[in-house]
Amino acid sequence: MTTQTNRTVAVDQDYFWQPMASCPVGQKVQLLGQGGVAVYGNYNGREPFWRAWAPVPNKPEWLK
Repeated sequence: MTTQTNRTVAVDQDYFWQPMASCPVGQKVQLLGQGGVAVYGNYNGREPFWRAWAPVPNKPEWLK
């Protein structure tokens, strides 16, 4: 993980947004909208607003 120059965002250099063509339909994922804001939601396979997706992170044992 690195921190951006202005120290406002922590970025994982090995974790990337995926193209919408590979997004699972009807499952909870992270969705990146046209304005660059990410939300958790379900993709319906048709909405052109979403630019990319990422899987939901797994919880480590200490959080379960």
